Amino acid sequence: MRIIYIDVDTLRADHTQPYGYGRPTTPNLQSLADRGVTFDRYYASDSPCLPSRTALTSGQFGITNGVVGHFGEAARFRLDSGHGPDPHRPLLGQRLQQHGYYTTAVSMFAERHRAYYFHGNFRETIRATGALNDEQAHEINHVALDWIRRHAREDDWYLHLTYWDPHTNYVTGAEWTERAAASGPAPAWPDQAAIDGHAEVYGPRSALDLHYSVVPQRSPVPETMPDAVRTRADFEHLINGYDGAIMYWDQHLGQLLETLRELGIDEETAIIVSADHGESFGENGSYAEHGLANEPTHRLPLVVSWPGVTDRIPDQARHCDSLLYNIDLAPTLCDLLDIPVPAGWQGRSFADAVRGEAIVSRPYLVFGHGAHTYQRAVRTRDHLYIRTYHPGSFRAEWEQLFDVSADPHLTRDLLAERPELAGEMRGHLAEWWHRYAGRPGALPDPMLTTLQVGPTYYNDPARYAQHLRDTGRAHLAEDLEQRLTAVTPGSAVSWHAPDDPWPPGRHERFAARFAPKEGR
Repeated sequence: MRIIYIDVDTLRADHTQPYGYGRPTTPNLQSLADRGVTFDRYYASDSPCLPSRTALTSGQFGITNGVVGHFGEAARFRLDSGHGPDPHRPLLGQRLQQHGYYTTAVSMFAERHRAYYFHGNFRETIRATGALNDEQAHEINHVALDWIRRHAREDDWYLHLTYWDPHTNYVTGAEWTERAAASGPAPAWPDQAAIDGHAEVYGPRSALDLHYSVVPQRSPVPETMPDAVRTRADFEHLINGYDGAIMYWDQHLGQLLETLRELGIDEETAIIVSADHGESFGENGSYAEHGLANEPTHRLPLVVSWPGVTDRIPDQARHCDSLLYNIDLAPTLCDLLDIPVPAGWQGRSFADAVRGEAIVSRPYLVFGHGAHTYQRAVRTRDHLYIRTYHPGSFRAEWEQLFDVSADPHLTRDLLAERPELAGEMRGHLAEWWHRYAGRPGALPDPMLTTLQVGPTYYNDPARYAQHLRDTGRAHLAEDLEQRLTAVTPGSAVSWHAPDDPWPPGRHERFAARFAPKEGR
């Protein structure tokens, strides 16, 4: 079997046609879904980019594999020692190779995030360009389609493709923004009242600080992204840029599908389309960012088209609404390929759903974020409970509870009025934590052992608080500083070696790099 795994960075599920989006953003993805299975409740166990892809390919939660964030000890993959993979917890690509599959990636992810263990999944890895940057879809296809043509007559290969187009900044240009605007009305929420309220939500990638990253910035791509979100028109400009980027990617998905047809291998090639995480567009006051353990960040698209399997199932089986993790994909692939599942993987196969059969749903999921905030969340079929351990530079409440089914935009916190439900959700989180970090042999929870430094790689909270004061928001600076005050102050002692996210000179270099250009 030939397998192509398509990894679209920052692709929000409900902005695609298989998930009911009102705009025709993804006709080629829809054509794939028409002969495949769409998974409606598929979530990243860990976010954002580095934790998610590490979980996906390790088959383990970040609390176990060690990667919950983007730098320092929170990003240290717990790699087995020796001269070969641990038989109990190989990487997905290693497992496939052990059973005769030639594995290849066209992706600059490992270099972008210094995740060199990711290369362990593949016999062959290719970067589409020499630049250390998010390539565009045409650059990925230039390399990927050439590879497919050269290997079309071979069998038993696995090709991982990483596309970056929906990730900020939206560099597809005004043409695609205009196409999105012309394709149909933008989502009705957030309305102007919600946007006005978000002025009190501070943080990088919030409404008024849409482009704050290390230092204050204006939009680097004004044709696709506004400087800030102050009005409904600003929001529509932003969402048109995002949707246009998705449309651009989908066009190149169509090119890939057409190439498979031209080569005569489309009916012999399984295609899986997913993402590392989604994106917030106003939820919890966050815009164009994946910085929270919330619904829009963790819910992922997943469309699986498997020739000889999904093309035979009835239409009513083409959607699965069981609660699933992305760490379930590795055992699912093994199941579909008749490869034994390693004992150390923590996901479980949903291959029966790919075959069109009913599967039992988990009662709840637990997922975590560790790059812009430290949060963990519990998701049941209807509700979402979020617990903050470190707010980073964002206005993140310590606890929140939402009825996602009734309130999909997370506008009404039910924590005070539903204490019994809040207690139940806290119990789920504690039960999950004790299972994976509170038993003999468990290693320390990296989210807790790195609280001293926290998610401060991208933004320094002290400097951001000063920025709030400089922009007339002293009351918000005081709120942030209060949240960062340790309840039980301790000595600033590192675990192994100095772990300073802001060494001398780093801020000054960034400030010079992003200094306002003359005329802007």
